[in-house]
Amino acid sequence: MKFIVPTRHYGPTSTEAAPVQPVAACRDEDPDLFFPVGETGSALLQEEEAKAVCRRCPLMVSCLQGALDRNETEGVWGGTSPRDRRNLRRRETAAQKKTA
Repeated sequence: MKFIVPTRHYGPTSTEAAPVQPVAACRDEDPDLFFPVGETGSALLQEEEAKAVCRRCPLMVSCLQGALDRNETEGVWGGTSPRDRRNLRRRETAAQKKTA
């Protein structure tokens, strides 16, 4: 389909349709799902539910990268818990020390 779509990627003279932007799987979920309280019992189940939403998301990798860039210390981001992200950072630091 071709039509004029003025966007930041396509100027007003473009005849190509704008690319379809991926939609985050969490968009229609309750945000509280991604912020379990605690690290045991029902909080672990909630964390797994949130991670399941992330696993079906086309934006999972960029979401995780954003969380790492922002040093997020709470919530499930990009399919990872705060504990998972701490482990990722430790491994990255250890790998950098080995190559230095």
